[in-house]
Amino acid sequence: MSEPAFLPDVNVLVALSDPSHVHHRIADNWRKRIGISRFLLCPITEAGFTRLMANPIIGGLLMNNAILLLQEIAALPNCESLPITDSWLSLVQPLTPRLHGYRQVTDALLLGLAIHNGAILVTLNRSISALAGEAFAANLLTLA
Repeated sequence: MSEPAFLPDVNVLVALSDPSHVHHRIADNWRKRIGISRFLLCPITEAGFTRLMANPIIGGLLMNNAILLLQEIAALPNCESLPITDSWLSLVQPLTPRLHGYRQVTDALLLGLAIHNGAILVTLNRSISALAGEAFAANLLTLA
């Protein structure tokens, strides 16, 4: 069996990158625990991370600095790019019985992407466990 691959969501990426973030310690401890296990980025998490880090209220970085920070993360030796090659409908199909609200749309995409690729979605959002249900609990790690 191969080592697990971890897909951190946007909030985990922000917490890892900001030492003043309320969940920085939790996220950093997780990062240390996974060691050299595969760490995945996808276009959704890259865009969301850049958007939040360039937001004056959240990350407060200039756009070029937010992009540089993302490039640093992407250059980590265990970091890989996970392309999105399937449609949203295809990726969320196994989750549709538990998909009930508009706030779950991106969470469902990321969880579906993790499921489709045999990875684990890492999040700070406890409510995603209801979306995963028992069937996909192994594809979800909630840190907070």
